[in-house]
Amino acid sequence: MILIARDRSRTIFAAMIVLLLAIVQNVHAGGRREDRLPKADQLISERRYNEAILALTAFIKENPERFDEAQRRLQRIVRLRDEYNLIAGELLDVLVNDPTNDERKLAMIKRLEDLETTPNRAAREFLSRTKDTALFTFNRAQFDRIMAEGRALIDARSWADAAKRYATGFTLYRDQFDEAAYGQLVVSRVLGGLGSVQSEIGKFDDRIARLETAIAAFEAVLSQNDGSAGMDSPQAAYDGAEAVLLEYAAMRNAVAAAGRAFETQFLLLQGSDKDLGESSFLPFAYRFVLGRKTEIRPEGVLGAMDTLWIEAANRAQTAAIAAADRSYARALSLTEDAERESVALAFDRSYDFAEIALKTIGLWSSVAGVEASPVLTSYGRSIVAGKPPAFLRYRTLARASRYLASAARDGLSLASLRTLALEVPASWDSGTLSADDALARTDDDRRGFLDLAGKIGGELDELDAYARSVDAYRTAQLVGTESAQYLETARSSLKAILDGALAAEGDAAVLRHEISSAELERVLSSRRDEYAKALALLQGEKDASGATGPKFPAESIPFFVASDTAIVFDLRAAAAALSDIRRENERISTDPRIIALDKRTGDAGAGLATVQASIRTSLTQARERVSQAAAARQEGDRRYEEARSALTRLNFDLARERLQRSGERYDLSLSIQESASLRADRDRRLLALSAEISKTENEVVVRDVRRLITQAKSFYFSGSFDVAEDSLIQAQNRWRTTNVEDESEVAYWLTLVRGALSIKTGRTIPKTAPLYAEMSQLLSFALRAFDEGKALLAARRKTEALARFEEAKSKLQTVRIVFPINQEAGLLELRIDQLIDPDAFNAAFRRKVTEAQAKMKASPQEAYSELQDLAEINPRFPGLKAAIEKAEIDLGLRLPPPDTRSLTRSDELVRAARRIVDANTRSQFPVALEQLNEALRLNPNNEQAVTLKDRIQTDVGGLAAVVLTSASEKDYQRAVQELQQGNTIVALAIVEQLLQDPRNKNSPRILELQRRIQARL
Repeated sequence: MILIARDRSRTIFAAMIVLLLAIVQNVHAGGRREDRLPKADQLISERRYNEAILALTAFIKENPERFDEAQRRLQRIVRLRDEYNLIAGELLDVLVNDPTNDERKLAMIKRLEDLETTPNRAAREFLSRTKDTALFTFNRAQFDRIMAEGRALIDARSWADAAKRYATGFTLYRDQFDEAAYGQLVVSRVLGGLGSVQSEIGKFDDRIARLETAIAAFEAVLSQNDGSAGMDSPQAAYDGAEAVLLEYAAMRNAVAAAGRAFETQFLLLQGSDKDLGESSFLPFAYRFVLGRKTEIRPEGVLGAMDTLWIEAANRAQTAAIAAADRSYARALSLTEDAERESVALAFDRSYDFAEIALKTIGLWSSVAGVEASPVLTSYGRSIVAGKPPAFLRYRTLARASRYLASAARDGLSLASLRTLALEVPASWDSGTLSADDALARTDDDRRGFLDLAGKIGGELDELDAYARSVDAYRTAQLVGTESAQYLETARSSLKAILDGALAAEGDAAVLRHEISSAELERVLSSRRDEYAKALALLQGEKDASGATGPKFPAESIPFFVASDTAIVFDLRAAAAALSDIRRENERISTDPRIIALDKRTGDAGAGLATVQASIRTSLTQARERVSQAAAARQEGDRRYEEARSALTRLNFDLARERLQRSGERYDLSLSIQESASLRADRDRRLLALSAEISKTENEVVVRDVRRLITQAKSFYFSGSFDVAEDSLIQAQNRWRTTNVEDESEVAYWLTLVRGALSIKTGRTIPKTAPLYAEMSQLLSFALRAFDEGKALLAARRKTEALARFEEAKSKLQTVRIVFPINQEAGLLELRIDQLIDPDAFNAAFRRKVTEAQAKMKASPQEAYSELQDLAEINPRFPGLKAAIEKAEIDLGLRLPPPDTRSLTRSDELVRAARRIVDANTRSQFPVALEQLNEALRLNPNNEQAVTLKDRIQTDVGGLAAVVLTSASEKDYQRAVQELQQGNTIVALAIVEQLLQDPRNKNSPRILELQRRIQARL
């Protein structure tokens, strides 16, 4: 203790010595003289005592008379110096006895500085060192206390009080700053910053209340709203919160700017003053504003403000992202069952809430900009590191919502386009929409679907580009899996609509090509129908029976030409349609329906090409047939003229032949080319010439027939029945040249002749008989055996002769089995019997005659043959000749001698016929002819009947038709064809139908065909 007291006394003493020395030195130091006392007063008021003493000393020397005035001022200085020394002593005492009492030290130093502004150098340095040490220690303690109290107030949520408490530290080193004389620019900047901070602190209480109200309202509105009721309330609530938050951010940014300006200014001052350290105003001031960099939690005025800002901004962000999540979840829940418009609106709201969430997160940028530049603060780093994930997530949610809303509306557009597209096939099928209009509509529909697909594709491209950036963010661990899920959901929805749009476009493409193909098929069918109609004109139509109708090649030509012209354009359309199909992209072209339509369209085009080839072939044929028909017609005309010429020369055969050829040529022409005028002209001319030929020739025919009848009668009466038959056949054939019915007189005599011939049939064996050779051999053998037997009998070799006669009879019996009335065999048998036993033969001869006569009724031909054979053996047998003549009359081989009644009746019939002829009752001419024919049967030698009959037949003219009408000719040929095909009944029906026309009853050809048909029945 003694040592301590001793040391402290030494220190005080040393300080007093320093002070006294300073006083002495200052008193005796030289300086400028002041001539006036007011100068000393001014120096005293400025506490510049040393200078005042020097001034007063000089004043006394110069003004001794005024010593008292100077003395009073010196005494005042001494009193002040005594106070200064007293306080200095106390300071020394505090330094020794209370060294940690920095506050007292500073107060005492402040008093000393107030008492003396210009102490001596030693005192000044001592005070400066002591003040610096005490001031730093004191201010440091004050700093720590303010910081701790501010921290406690922040923790107690007394943000305004905390800011105010921090602001109390602005007094630390303030005096030193004010005294430093940094210059007006520096001082004004610092004082301006302090004013700004104080001003913002003054507004803090009000802004806290407004911020709490706005955030609470925002939370309340968003907690009760998912967007289904609209966005007016949420947006208004956000706008209110945003305004307050931005205003609040502007407040804290102003404070942050002031704090950082203090820090920057300090660095600038430190750069020019290397001695300037942390124990100064600006380092303490910016820490009270910004807080210490070593602290983790916010502090300082800015920390108090930021703590509330962080809480409020996070509350707003939490409310916003919760609302965004709820709205998105609600929209997703509607996608299953709700209408697309409702879904779109729901995703619109989801987008709106996501945007609000983004804005609330984006509000951090109002602070982050200040915290990130020019220097990134820890707070700025926390924002930059902490907020991007949420921002990216809800920016992704917003985009996904926008895409999902777009997908829903795209779905609506797709549904609408599909509805419109579905109208096309129905309208086209019903015929209310033409093919061209339907194609135009399908093209519009396809453009609509492709535009929609393009829009969606663009959205998907945007989405994928964004998704790549999200993937990059995920790699950087800035976003979680939720963002990818949002985008995948949106992608799936857009992809589904895109697939639907492309599928619908594919359906529209199919429909377009279906319509095009169907239209080509319709055109093909139409062209085929046109071709078939034209071909029917060219080739003639077939009726139900299969008969081909008239042909009109000339009339078909315009149709073929028109169709050929049209089909050129059709083929171009087909090629264009096929090209359209094959220009489709792979998605469309690989569709099985399109592949099938490609084939259909190609087939239609090939069909059109085939029809075109057929048209051109048929057109060529039509032109050729027109030429052929014209040539045939010209040939018909030529043959007709030749027929007339031949008729003029009375060359009837040639005339008929040329007339028939003319008809054939005309009919050929008409078969190739129907012409009503030609048909009528043909029938008129040919039938007229035919009648003229028949009439003219008939005069010759009547004469020729009469000659042949007369000739045949002569042969008949002479027994030359075969010659008579030939003459009569010639007569009948000649008659048929101009007549269709047999000449009744010729038929009468032909019956007689053939009856006679039939009686003689079998009497001889014609060389044409199938067994002629065998029978001839048998007869030759029998005759040879007869001759040998006759010779043997003459040689009295009767036994051998009888044997040879038996051999001959055996051969003859074989012949008679086949030819029972053979004259040669019968005669030879009689001669054999006559040689074998002449007496018995003669006795049996009468019996044979009687037996033959008795068989005339039962077997007239056999009886007549036996009588003839007996007459050859004994022509003079009594009654045999008369029996033969009677048999011949009975058999019709001989005409009975006319009786008076027959002659009389014959003459009566002639007279009756003459009366008809004389009266020229032409309708009765057939009756007259019948009467004359009857008269000639009663009296074949009635020349009057012959003359009158020939006159009538010449006058009436030939009724045979050389040619038929064209229609009848066609039916005639059809009947011939049916007969050739074995359809006898059909052929007969056609003939019977032909015979319904009176003109056809006079056609030898038809009647002959009728006979042929009936012969087959």
